[in-house]
Amino acid sequence: MSSRVLVLLLTMLLLAFPVAGEDMGADDAASPPSVENSVAFSFPSYMNNTPESTGDGILEGVATSDGFFSISYMPDFSVGKLLFQLDLKIKGQVTTDPFRLNLDFTDWEMPTRDESMETLEYSLGILKHYTRFIRSIQYGERYDKIYVRYGKLLGITLGDGALINGFFDRGVGVRATRPGLDVMIDGNKMGIPNAGFEFITNDIYEPTLSAWRIFTRPLYEYADFPTFSKMQVGLSFAMSPEREEGEQAALGRKLIALDFSLPLYEWSSFSLDVFANVLLQTPDVKTRQPALAYRYGFWGHAKSIFIFNASITVPTVGYYHAEYFASDFEVRSQEELDALHVSLGTAHLDAMFSLNFARQGVYLRAKLVSDYASGSYSNHRFLATARIDKRFLNIVSLDLSYEKLYPTSTGEGFFAGLGTLRNVVVGATAVIKVKPYTFDIGLSILYDESARSTYKLDTAVRISLL
Repeated sequence: MSSRVLVLLLTMLLLAFPVAGEDMGADDAASPPSVENSVAFSFPSYMNNTPESTGDGILEGVATSDGFFSISYMPDFSVGKLLFQLDLKIKGQVTTDPFRLNLDFTDWEMPTRDESMETLEYSLGILKHYTRFIRSIQYGERYDKIYVRYGKLLGITLGDGALINGFFDRGVGVRATRPGLDVMIDGNKMGIPNAGFEFITNDIYEPTLSAWRIFTRPLYEYADFPTFSKMQVGLSFAMSPEREEGEQAALGRKLIALDFSLPLYEWSSFSLDVFANVLLQTPDVKTRQPALAYRYGFWGHAKSIFIFNASITVPTVGYYHAEYFASDFEVRSQEELDALHVSLGTAHLDAMFSLNFARQGVYLRAKLVSDYASGSYSNHRFLATARIDKRFLNIVSLDLSYEKLYPTSTGEGFFAGLGTLRNVVVGATAVIKVKPYTFDIGLSILYDESARSTYKLDTAVRISLL
């Protein structure tokens, strides 16, 4: 399938399903109140711009019938290569008889220090307390010589995608943030031609995912052989801590990848590489046997806007999981984890294409997956994701997913199946502002083998005064 067709499919999905959903994360603001007992308001974007920087923002307020109100100002602005997203809140209480206005600044006050606290522990507590007002800070773009992003991880691919491939942090809801960190340094662009480094964590304080990759170009001195002089040898590592829940989320497995890649084509900011990996997965609390696999394919990118990879993974030892750190790894069940198992003698095929427009807060991804064993293909899946993290047109935020399954029993061809709704799951959360209303919508749709649908809908409507 050409990239043009994939982009068209994703665009159609975004237009056709603007209000599909998943539950908001626990860190979101309280559940949106209904129209009967609340009022929300927003200022026009031109009132939020400053002459020193370019940007936009949203000012929202919620008031309930008992006199409680909260105001959130969420500006987005940029200065050169630096992008900011903030979330500043003020809460209070109003009484009418007699009239009294009480503002609550507890979120802004310095945390109290227990006598048993050491200086470092207290300092980290202060940092964690005040960084809640930061949605994200980003310097540069991915694949620049220096790239740093603080905030929720969106569309992250580590190296050629062996361990983390197009990862979206769904551990919190679309309107919530998380103190994640992504750092990428390319020594080749900093006068260090033989090294590079990337570090990723979804939460610098209480991580459930941490990963890094280091690479070197061992033949960089052989400039007469440009292809081989640019060969990369990389080592990647990803892990999550063990959890007491047992049946939920990550199970303490650690992933290691040794990769080799050669450039096939380079032009301006576009690169295409062929790669080979040796993959190791350590035992976890459910599986006491390590797993070993090899993987090969190609990957590339055009700056940070277009990232793609395609590969074949073949397990050779143990109980190997494909896509172990998928976007929903924190909330999946043991049954869902078992479904990621790739049996020995089976080749796992996958391809991922993503478009990332960080300054606009728009991320699109398509993924194709299949298994090959005994001369036949099975377990086909097509997945598409659209994520909006900043206000875009009338959409304040969006997390849309579309998944098409191809059970062996249906006998559907891949392209023919895309035209049907059999075995399709659509889900999203969306916040849409169409004055004078703001709609908070969560919708999930499940289509069975006969294309019969099951809906789950959660909505809230708020009134915008400005």
